[in-house]
Amino acid sequence: MKTALRLAAVSTLALSSFGATITPQSANAVNFGERAVEQRNFVAVAAPVGETGRHQLLVIEQQSNARPCWGETGNRVNPLLLNFDFTGICGRFTDSNGYSLRTGGQDLGIQYSLRTVRRGNDIVLQGVPFRPNQPTLELGRAPYENDFVRIDLNEGWEFSKRTYQGRTLGHVYLSNPSSLSALASQSQPVATNPSPPSTPVEDESSQSQDWREKIELTEQQQEEIAEIRQAYLAENGRLQGQLDAARQELREMMIGEASTRQIRRQRNRVERLRNEMNDTRFSSMMAIREVMSLEQRTALVEVMDLTGSLDADTVLTTLLR
Repeated sequence: MKTALRLAAVSTLALSSFGATITPQSANAVNFGERAVEQRNFVAVAAPVGETGRHQLLVIEQQSNARPCWGETGNRVNPLLLNFDFTGICGRFTDSNGYSLRTGGQDLGIQYSLRTVRRGNDIVLQGVPFRPNQPTLELGRAPYENDFVRIDLNEGWEFSKRTYQGRTLGHVYLSNPSSLSALASQSQPVATNPSPPSTPVEDESSQSQDWREKIELTEQQQEEIAEIRQAYLAENGRLQGQLDAARQELREMMIGEASTRQIRRQRNRVERLRNEMNDTRFSSMMAIREVMSLEQRTALVEVMDLTGSLDADTVLTTLLR
């Protein structure tokens, strides 16, 4: 009985990174714009995940000149912002809430996730599709080290900021002016500073095969989960845009001449948007749970236990490839 309760609890937590079940029509209704930024104020970093030998994408933004947010020695990056309160000085983006992919003027946040994977002696930054019929994109590379290392973006890729209804948001794009189909046709993407060839090392992709064999989603299940995830990402992006705008308005009201009543009303709006995002996440969690069988949910929890540092989003992204 205790084991069953534990599995149910862990399964709920593991799937809590997903949001509400909404219709594809509402997903397509989100219309984000883009604003160019100064490239030298950003750096893409492959950040080590504990002592696992794995990395995740970290994007750092220098927002003011008060003090440097990072330092570089060769390919290694020193994330200086971890040593002080960087509020208003630095931006730190660690997941899909903070960054996403954009190509040919199209926001691909509901179609792709950004991942770092090991390929031989390189760390490769990839755009990984949620659906199996779309191409995987290579955005850049870094030499493999179990440390913070700079990812050199491939030619054509750069940083930009997401906009919503004329407001610049905190969300960062890794953007390319070429269309998705044009990028897919490029057979040999080259990083600006690729590391030299060396002794081959087992790819992470081969290690992920066991995950698929354990959980064994059917094609129909993959389609259903992919639709739930894409709808959630679109709705979450829409709500995040509204929340960012509401927070900015609240800050301006605090500085300006707004009355206490007006400020309180705006604060309540911010809290409502936060609650709506949480409700959206929980609803989608329940929808994904319904798609998977008891055996599959149990296998997912076992995979989470074995991998330790990987979250459900990483595991399910691999399953949907």
